Amino acid sequence: MIAERLSAEYKNCSQQFTEQPVDYNRQYCSIYLARLKEFEPLLLKRISSKWNDHYPICKLHKLTEENYEKCVVIGTLFKDQKLKPSVLKQLAEANNLDPQPILAHFTDESDILYMEDEVQRYHIVGNINDKKLITGITCALLGRDVGKGKFEVEDHIFAGYREQIGRPLISESIFVLFLSGLDFFNHGNIIPNLQLLYYWLTGMLGDIDSVSKLCRIIIAGNSVRTEAEKIKPSISMVSRISQSPDSMDAVKSFDQFLMQLCQLVEVDIMPGQYDPSNHVLPQKPMHHCMFPKASAYLTCNQVSNPYLCEIAGVKILGTSGQPVRDIMRFSEIIDPLEVMENCLKWNHIAPTAPDTLGCFPYYDKDPFIIVDCPHVFFSGNQDKFSYRMCKGNDGQKVCLLALPRFNETLQAALLDLKTLDCKSISFEAK
Repeated sequence: MIAERLSAEYKNCSQQFTEQPVDYNRQYCSIYLARLKEFEPLLLKRISSKWNDHYPICKLHKLTEENYEKCVVIGTLFKDQKLKPSVLKQLAEANNLDPQPILAHFTDESDILYMEDEVQRYHIVGNINDKKLITGITCALLGRDVGKGKFEVEDHIFAGYREQIGRPLISESIFVLFLSGLDFFNHGNIIPNLQLLYYWLTGMLGDIDSVSKLCRIIIAGNSVRTEAEKIKPSISMVSRISQSPDSMDAVKSFDQFLMQLCQLVEVDIMPGQYDPSNHVLPQKPMHHCMFPKASAYLTCNQVSNPYLCEIAGVKILGTSGQPVRDIMRFSEIIDPLEVMENCLKWNHIAPTAPDTLGCFPYYDKDPFIIVDCPHVFFSGNQDKFSYRMCKGNDGQKVCLLALPRFNETLQAALLDLKTLDCKSISFEAK
């Protein structure tokens, strides 16, 4: 049986993540000011809608002067956490001073929540769950100044979901396959599973109906490796790849695998935390010279992280997992889908950047603000596969998708663009 593979209209919409600043002498505070400036009009609309202009809006530095009984303030949250990693702690370890304990989670009962704007900072107390909040969220708080630099919160508002274009009516199912965490550096044990994936894509394992409707594969980061390379600190980032034969072999193996995929279907390759790309966000597309075999095919597309695209009119936004992981490290949220839903409510892909998540020093813009609400929001390199639909206040519907690490789970995620239903596919060789 011969079946023709479906194709779908595609558009890469990631320009905001590929245009990086050229001036690296700027202070990182500029990105917070740009974030606050862009969020203010959004929050003013939400304030008017929820509280009907019943309360005055006051700047933080004017609270003591105005002495309002109750008012609204707008600013960016900052969470003071004593367990947060710092450069001073790293220097202490480097100089053989008292070593710091290795932690994977940095929340503590002593954490203090603040709100700050352009000139002032206030300690936030009252009706707000600081355990599920992190540094970098811009919001509006209703409450009152209780003195000694404290603001007591009665209610709060986030920017919320942005407007969403209607999802197109698709006459038949069109599938997109998501892969993440291939880890070709340690791929020796999963070669049969990768071969099984290839056979499935060719239709040799049956399921011709589904495979023929697969129009694209998105590989969401950590394809070369899924953990940091253990090298001497004196070796520079530039020389890491050139001085690591194992990493070079991993890139060559990945290139060979990509070539096989690109002969069958369109493939988008995102960089991840441990892939050979810039470390800070947004990560630039991996250079085509790294994939001499796969790059010979027009179906091979190196894309950025974060990545935004339209496939058959469906907006798909996602990352290779760094923002979700970072938020879970500095809050009490343990479900990646809850993190992603909160990111939509906060209207920001990576609110912890640049505080605990590296990013470029943007001056007059914040590229991580969500401008248009996507239909699909994914995060790569998660512990397990999960997905669900979430809804915004104005009827927005978004499919949240946590992609499992393939090297550990041997699973991929198959998304139907017609219904936004998703399922995991196991490539475990039995």
